[in-house]
Amino acid sequence: MPERDPLVAPPFDQGVFLLHYNRGREAFQEARYAEARRELENAQRMRPDDADVLNLLGLVYFKTNAFPEAEVIYRRLADENPNVFILHSNLGLILFKQGKLDESETFLLRAIELRPNYAKSHLYLGLLYRQRRKYALALEHLRFAGADKIVREVEAEIRPQSPAPLPMPVVPTPPPLRRETQRINTQKITPITDARTAPGRTMMTQPGKVPMPAGSTQPGVIDTAHTAARKLQDAVDETQLADDKRLDLAHKIEGASKTFTLHENGFLEINFGRSVHVKRGTVSSYSGNLKFVAESGLLGTTAQTLVKAVGQGKIFVYEKGRKTFLLDLNEEFIYVEGSNLLALEDTLTYRVEPIYDSTYQRKIDTVKIFGKGSLAISTHIEPLTLRVTREYPLSISSNALVAWTGNVIPTVMDDKSLENVMIENVDEAGFKIRFEGDGVVVSEQ
Repeated sequence: MPERDPLVAPPFDQGVFLLHYNRGREAFQEARYAEARRELENAQRMRPDDADVLNLLGLVYFKTNAFPEAEVIYRRLADENPNVFILHSNLGLILFKQGKLDESETFLLRAIELRPNYAKSHLYLGLLYRQRRKYALALEHLRFAGADKIVREVEAEIRPQSPAPLPMPVVPTPPPLRRETQRINTQKITPITDARTAPGRTMMTQPGKVPMPAGSTQPGVIDTAHTAARKLQDAVDETQLADDKRLDLAHKIEGASKTFTLHENGFLEINFGRSVHVKRGTVSSYSGNLKFVAESGLLGTTAQTLVKAVGQGKIFVYEKGRKTFLLDLNEEFIYVEGSNLLALEDTLTYRVEPIYDSTYQRKIDTVKIFGKGSLAISTHIEPLTLRVTREYPLSISSNALVAWTGNVIPTVMDDKSLENVMIENVDEAGFKIRFEGDGVVVSEQ
C-alpha cells in the first residue's frame, strides 16, 4: 500500500466535524468553556470559514476574557455580514472591554441603527459615554436600556457639590430689659397636629399642601410594571458592569424567595416545603416523599408540560441544550410563553391569557404570572432583551416570543408585506406581534 503524501491534506470528514462542533456547543451551553474552546478550535481547523463555528468560538473567547482572539473573529463576521446587528453589537462590546472606545462607539452605533430596541447595545454605549464624560448622551442611552442604578450613579457624578456651610454669625446678647417692660404673653401656642401623628409630635404643613409621608410621591402607588421590566432585563442579560464580578458556583437569587438555586453547570436546585411546579421530563433527581400531579388548568396549552410536585423535599431540574434564567417577583407580573416555563413557585398565581389572531384562528399561549415568589424560564438559544418605548414600538414573530412585562400592549399584525421583510415563520401557526408602550420583551430571534 503506497504511503500518503504528508503534504496532501486528508479528505474532509463531515461526521468528525459535526462531532467536534456538537461537543463544543454542548460544552459551551453547560459553561465548560475550556472544553468548548478545544472542540470548536478542532472544528474550525476542518472548516475555517464556517460561520456557526466562528460565532460560537467568538462567544467562548469572550466568556474566557480572550478579547483579542474574540475581536479577530467578530471583525471578520461583521465584515462579511454588514447587516447583522448582533455581530456589530458583540464586536462593539469586545472593543469596549479592551478600551478601544472610538471603534467600539462606531460598531455600537451601527448595531443600534440596525436594531434600535436592543437594550445591551444602548447599555454599553451609555457606559462608553460615561467614561468620556459625555453625560447627556450617557444618560440618554442608559435610560433607554433601563439601567436605573447606573443612571442614578451618573446623575450623582454630575450633580454640583453643595458649598460648605457658612459660619453662623455671632449675635450679641441684648441688654436686660427694664423691670417695668418684662411682661410675658400668656396666650397658649397650639401646634398643628394630625390625628395619625403620635402624641406629642408636630406635623409641619404649608398652605394648600396635604401632609405626605417622608420620601413618597404618591402614597400607596408602586410602579410594579417598571420594576418587573427591569428585573426581567437583568435576569436575562446577567450583565457584568463596573467591577466585572464573576458568578459563584451557585448563583442564588435574593428577595421574595430563596427556593431556587441555579448552579453554574446548568442544574436548577429547588428546595420546597409544600409544592412546586416543574416541567415534565426535566427532573434529574429528587429527595423526599413527593407526588407528581398534572395541572388541569393548563391542559390544551403549550404550558401543559408543567406538573405539580406535592410534598416536602428537594428537586434537581436540568434541560439539556437550553439556557435557564431565574426571576424573582415581588407583587409584580410577567407574561411567559408556555413552552418556556421551567419551574414556578407555589406562592405565585398564574392564568393563561393567549394572544389571539382572530383573522386566521391562531393563538400563542402566554401565561400571566403574578404575586410574590420565584420562577425559572428556559430558552433554546441565547435570547435578546428588547426595549419597548412609545417612540420605538417592537414587532417580532410569535415563534420568537419568550416573555414580556411592563406597560405594554401586544396586538397581532395583519400585514402580508412583512412576510418579505421579517424572518419567515417555521410554524404555520406563527404570526407577527407588535408591542406598544413601555416595557421589555425577551425574544429568541
